[in-house]
Amino acid sequence: MRTLKSFNNELLVYSLYLPYTPKLISSDEKNLKIKISYVCCKALSQFPVKERVKYYPAIKKLYNRLHKDTGYYHNDFHEKNVIVNEKTGKIYLIDFSSLKKDKADLSQATLNFLKRLNNKNPIVHGRYT
Repeated sequence: MRTLKSFNNELLVYSLYLPYTPKLISSDEKNLKIKISYVCCKALSQFPVKERVKYYPAIKKLYNRLHKDTGYYHNDFHEKNVIVNEKTGKIYLIDFSSLKKDKADLSQATLNFLKRLNNKNPIVHGRYT
Protein backbone atom coordinates (compact mmCIF):
# COMPACT_ATOMS: atom_id res chain seq x y z
CA MET A 1 0.00 0.00 0.00
CA ARG A 2 1.36 3.40 -0.97
CA THR A 3 1.94 5.92 1.80
CA LEU A 4 2.24 9.68 1.55
CA LYS A 5 5.97 9.32 2.20
CA SER A 6 6.47 6.81 -0.63
CA PHE A 7 4.32 8.99 -2.92
CA ASN A 8 6.45 12.04 -2.11
CA ASN A 9 9.67 10.07 -2.66
CA GLU A 10 8.56 9.06 -6.13
CA LEU A 11 7.26 12.53 -6.94
CA LEU A 12 10.57 14.06 -5.87
CA VAL A 13 12.55 12.02 -8.39
CA TYR A 14 10.09 12.01 -11.29
CA SER A 15 9.50 15.77 -11.02
CA LEU A 16 13.22 16.36 -11.70
CA TYR A 17 12.80 14.95 -15.23
CA LEU A 18 16.12 13.13 -15.06
CA PRO A 19 17.28 11.58 -18.36
CA TYR A 20 17.38 8.09 -16.83
CA THR A 21 13.81 8.06 -15.43
CA PRO A 22 10.46 7.96 -17.21
CA LYS A 23 8.86 11.40 -17.46
CA LEU A 24 6.23 12.58 -15.00
CA ILE A 25 2.86 13.16 -16.66
CA SER A 26 0.68 13.91 -13.62
CA SER A 27 0.33 13.38 -9.90
CA ASP A 28 -2.66 13.16 -7.58
CA GLU A 29 -1.73 13.60 -3.92
CA LYS A 30 -5.29 12.95 -2.71
CA ASN A 31 -5.28 9.45 -4.22
CA LEU A 32 -1.48 8.98 -3.99
CA LYS A 33 -1.19 8.31 -7.71
CA ILE A 34 1.59 9.18 -10.11
CA LYS A 35 1.35 8.80 -13.86
CA ILE A 36 4.63 8.48 -15.73
CA SER A 37 5.35 8.18 -19.43
CA TYR A 38 5.33 4.78 -21.02
CA VAL A 39 8.83 3.56 -21.75
CA CYS A 40 9.00 0.72 -24.24
CA CYS A 41 11.48 -1.44 -22.43
CA LYS A 42 11.77 -4.59 -20.47
CA ALA A 43 13.01 -5.16 -16.96
CA LEU A 44 16.59 -6.30 -16.57
CA SER A 45 15.21 -9.35 -14.75
CA GLN A 46 13.64 -10.51 -18.05
CA PHE A 47 17.02 -10.85 -19.77
CA PRO A 48 19.00 -14.09 -19.57
CA VAL A 49 21.51 -13.88 -16.72
CA LYS A 50 24.52 -13.77 -19.04
CA GLU A 51 23.07 -10.82 -20.99
CA ARG A 52 22.35 -8.75 -17.87
CA VAL A 53 26.01 -8.40 -17.02
CA LYS A 54 26.78 -6.19 -20.03
CA TYR A 55 24.52 -3.52 -18.54
CA TYR A 56 26.04 -3.62 -15.05
CA PRO A 57 28.66 -0.85 -15.47
CA ALA A 58 26.07 1.60 -16.83
CA ILE A 59 23.55 0.66 -14.12
CA LYS A 60 26.13 1.26 -11.43
CA LYS A 61 26.86 4.70 -12.90
CA LEU A 62 23.16 5.57 -12.96
CA TYR A 63 22.73 4.48 -9.35
CA ASN A 64 25.55 6.79 -8.31
CA ARG A 65 24.26 9.56 -10.54
CA LEU A 66 20.84 9.33 -8.89
CA HIS A 67 22.48 9.96 -5.54
CA LYS A 68 24.49 12.86 -6.95
CA ASP A 69 21.42 14.40 -8.62
CA THR A 70 19.00 13.98 -5.70
CA GLY A 71 20.99 13.39 -2.52
CA TYR A 72 19.11 10.11 -2.04
CA TYR A 73 19.85 6.43 -2.55
CA HIS A 74 17.41 4.12 -4.33
CA ASN A 75 16.48 1.58 -1.65
CA ASP A 76 14.40 -0.84 -3.70
CA PHE A 77 17.18 -1.39 -6.19
CA HIS A 78 16.96 -4.70 -8.00
CA GLU A 79 16.65 -6.06 -11.52
CA LYS A 80 12.90 -5.42 -11.79
CA ASN A 81 13.42 -1.70 -11.13
CA VAL A 82 15.95 -1.29 -13.93
CA ILE A 83 14.46 -1.24 -17.40
CA VAL A 84 16.33 -1.40 -20.69
CA ASN A 85 15.35 -0.30 -24.19
CA GLU A 86 16.86 -3.12 -26.22
CA LYS A 87 16.89 -1.09 -29.45
CA THR A 88 18.79 1.89 -28.06
CA GLY A 89 20.52 0.33 -25.04
CA LYS A 90 19.14 3.18 -22.91
CA ILE A 91 18.65 2.28 -19.25
CA TYR A 92 16.01 3.71 -16.93
CA LEU A 93 15.54 3.45 -13.18
CA ILE A 94 12.02 3.17 -11.74
CA ASP A 95 10.20 2.85 -8.38
CA PHE A 96 11.62 5.47 -6.07
CA SER A 97 9.13 4.93 -3.26
CA SER A 98 11.79 3.79 -0.82
CA LEU A 99 14.52 6.44 -1.00
CA LYS A 100 17.11 6.70 1.77
CA LYS A 101 19.35 9.62 2.66
CA ASP A 102 21.98 7.50 4.42
CA LYS A 103 23.74 4.57 2.74
CA ALA A 104 23.86 2.80 6.11
CA ASP A 105 20.05 2.46 5.97
CA LEU A 106 19.92 0.55 2.68
CA SER A 107 18.05 -2.75 2.54
CA GLN A 108 19.92 -6.03 2.26
CA ALA A 109 18.38 -6.67 -1.17
CA THR A 110 19.71 -3.33 -2.44
CA LEU A 111 23.15 -4.01 -0.95
CA ASN A 112 23.19 -7.46 -2.59
CA PHE A 113 22.40 -6.00 -6.01
CA LEU A 114 25.06 -3.31 -5.60
CA LYS A 115 27.56 -6.01 -4.63
CA ARG A 116 26.66 -7.95 -7.78
CA LEU A 117 27.17 -4.82 -9.89
CA ASN A 118 30.66 -4.41 -8.38
CA ASN A 119 31.66 -8.04 -8.81
CA LYS A 120 34.23 -8.49 -11.58
CA ASN A 121 32.96 -12.02 -12.30
CA PRO A 122 29.30 -12.04 -11.24
CA ILE A 123 28.39 -15.26 -13.08
CA VAL A 124 29.65 -18.80 -12.76
CA HIS A 125 27.92 -21.51 -14.82
CA GLY A 126 25.01 -19.20 -15.69
CA ARG A 127 24.30 -18.26 -12.07
CA TYR A 128 25.26 -15.32 -9.92
CA THR A 129 28.18 -15.68 -7.56
